[in-house]
Amino acid sequence: MDATPPPSTNAPSGAPEAPPVYSAPGTKPLVSIPQIKNHLALLHAFAELKLKVEDMAELGISHLPSDQEPRWAWFIGLSVERFEKWCKALQPSHSDKALATLLPPVDVLMVWHAYLLNPRWYAEDGDRVEALKGLQCAGDALATSLGSELGELLASEPTKKRIDNWVKMTATPFDPFEAAPQMVTRQIACPKCRSVVCAPYMTESGTGYLQQGFAVRCVSEECSFEITKDTLALRKLASDLTRQDDMGGPVDGLASTVHSLDRKRGRMVETAMLTCFSLQPETLPSDVASIGPDFVMERGDYKLDKLRAILAMEMKGSHNGLIGRIMSAYVDDKLFSVDLVGAVLRQGSFVNKMYGLQWTQSGFFDRAEDEVVLQHAIARYHAFLGLMSSSPAAFFVPTLDIDLAWHTHQLMATKYSKDTVDRVGRFIDHDDKVEESYLASSFDTTCRAWKKRYGVQYTHCGCALPGETIGEKPAGLGTSRRREKIVERNVERGDPTCTVQHDPASLIPVPMYYKSVTAGPAIYQGDIVNGVGSAACGSGCGGGCGGGGCGGGCGGGI
Repeated sequence: MDATPPPSTNAPSGAPEAPPVYSAPGTKPLVSIPQIKNHLALLHAFAELKLKVEDMAELGISHLPSDQEPRWAWFIGLSVERFEKWCKALQPSHSDKALATLLPPVDVLMVWHAYLLNPRWYAEDGDRVEALKGLQCAGDALATSLGSELGELLASEPTKKRIDNWVKMTATPFDPFEAAPQMVTRQIACPKCRSVVCAPYMTESGTGYLQQGFAVRCVSEECSFEITKDTLALRKLASDLTRQDDMGGPVDGLASTVHSLDRKRGRMVETAMLTCFSLQPETLPSDVASIGPDFVMERGDYKLDKLRAILAMEMKGSHNGLIGRIMSAYVDDKLFSVDLVGAVLRQGSFVNKMYGLQWTQSGFFDRAEDEVVLQHAIARYHAFLGLMSSSPAAFFVPTLDIDLAWHTHQLMATKYSKDTVDRVGRFIDHDDKVEESYLASSFDTTCRAWKKRYGVQYTHCGCALPGETIGEKPAGLGTSRRREKIVERNVERGDPTCTVQHDPASLIPVPMYYKSVTAGPAIYQGDIVNGVGSAACGSGCGGGCGGGGCGGGCGGGI
């Protein structure tokens, strides 16, 4: 990949107030400022929703958690249920409808957003799970609206047509707070006998479907099987593993084998897994493809842990990485390979940072000199992709500004897949489940690699690096004008005591056009808020993000 893809800037020649002028030499930016603004508006809606949930009344809901964190997790669980119901009702033809009609409620959008930020799972699930074909098409409609129609829809009340369409598709109220009291049980199929069981979402004993200790007995007297998340996950795994096409042939339906680097290796692992489920070879059907899910579950004694033990013993350590990823996709009976409750909770950290910095506030980037901050984020995101292209095996950690542009790109799933393959040479996944200590060391690696490749610092000049964890890493100080702006808005909101200590919007000086250091990086050295400065070539100070990274990074592609 060429090392000069990001948008560039020329030093302004007019009045000091004029912002830098941008151009995109040889390439079109992967995301636009309007798209980032729409994404920020989406994050604002999510943050406001959380505040509303934390302050919500009891609404007559049994066993509603009283503490804020468990209550938020419960609410997300209901939102995932609503999202799944909507996905099952979606058809590819529904994407022909205007987004103003198709767009789901904000709680469902929040779950969809978190799913999109797991791009590898999202893409693979869309290809291998028939019930998610409609979501793929709806995703294309969402991507088209990003930067245009979506912002208007988020800022206005939902139309009657949009509400009616949701109710028709899901048979549940549009308003999640109206729907919550009605959501009492989930229908599940017994993993053993397939009888339909109505499992309560919440119980006083903590055994509800949305609770950690979920357990319920099958209603069939002949069965009475104890149903747990593990047994539901086992059935899902067994069904995917033994899936057949209309002609009775095997189908590549196992999670993490469809979008793997080596499809042949994925198929080999599937076959090996089927074979090793029999500890006594004579009991294995002669035709592996004829094995059904019941056979697989019986060989594992209806226990997911035992099945894992069989795999570990029989496969003798081969393909451990791929097998571990496969097993991570099977945690319940839902359509998705991602635990979406956990995904939404993890994204909450990023949402809180954006909301706390007031980047999500309407009009925060209205002025041209403030928009430069977002243009800068786009340029740095391009450079971040260049870094990944240069070191395929490395794990790099984005700063907050880069992560914002990266997340925005991922909301356009089809485009994201094509763009990363075209620009980086492989599909780039986004991992938000990384240990804090590894993030910290990887952030240091990223800083060194960035400096070596582009000749500028990764983080804001002058910002202290006092801590050892990623959250304590780059913490930059804001410019006086931006601080004044935030204080003014705090006063307007009735909270004049609120101050901002670390504002990643102040990125000065800024390298806007990155080249390989061997060619000499062209740097616009100046104040991006006031738009003054001059062009320089050399190893100047790099702009950066004054906030901690997202808690995620990229360790290669697939």
